[in-house]
Amino acid sequence: MSQKKWKIRNLHKFLLWIFITVISILFLLPVLWMILSSITPNNVVILYPPRWIPKHPTLINYIKVFTTTETTPVGRALINSVIVTFPSVVLTLLVSSLAAYPLARMKFKGKKFLLLLILMGLMIPLQVSFISLFLIFNAVGWLNTYQALILPAVISPFGVFLLRQFFISIPGELEDIAMIDGCSRFKILFVIILPLSVPALSSLAIFAFLGSWNSFLWPLIVMSDPNMMTVPVILSYYLYTLAGLREWGSIMAVAVVASIPTIIVFMAFQRYFVQGIATTGIKG
Repeated sequence: MSQKKWKIRNLHKFLLWIFITVISILFLLPVLWMILSSITPNNVVILYPPRWIPKHPTLINYIKVFTTTETTPVGRALINSVIVTFPSVVLTLLVSSLAAYPLARMKFKGKKFLLLLILMGLMIPLQVSFISLFLIFNAVGWLNTYQALILPAVISPFGVFLLRQFFISIPGELEDIAMIDGCSRFKILFVIILPLSVPALSSLAIFAFLGSWNSFLWPLIVMSDPNMMTVPVILSYYLYTLAGLREWGSIMAVAVVASIPTIIVFMAFQRYFVQGIATTGIKG
């Protein structure tokens, strides 16, 4: 490579780095403002022009949202979200794996039609089923219960399709050898296929976690007891009750608390997430 081409290539990399840095800063500015506002007294947050760096940082906003008796404490909502989210993620992975394996590795009549139905499920908004789901859960007495929030999130057409595409990319020779050794289909799935599918499972786990943790409309419909509400519902509750009182610092504190678990999960599984998305769909 000539020196001129080398300089041009480095210049392109430098300009690309500057562009990515600027875009990243623009995306991070609202997050930074949220964090700084959460440690700023309420009477300072509303000042104009705004002050980015508080002169007297305080944790009073966090103490208030966790201990106040005027509204539902955020701590209870966090517990509810954890109780709902983690079983939802585990069951989503289990159900999606059991559904994706035969679609990827077995031959049976109606396989293509079944896959087509699953793909059609991707095109139907979940909100369309809310009325029927509400009537069913009301009939069995499951309103204001955790299972009303967990079960609708377990069935994931996207999860089935994602894992099916990844399972196809796994060499079939491994499965043939296991069947010669007498392994059953379930043992092949749980001992061979799933351990090799950690990137795809991690990707699906992140999507399932975000979908369950950030779910707002369905918990708002089935939960009327304040002590059973999840973080997004409580966040909206704080927004409408505290905005009129100009307590924006407390609102930002709730938003920060609600964002921390999603950031932790994404950072923990980021490497597997990128690998899973990059390798899924290699084979059709």
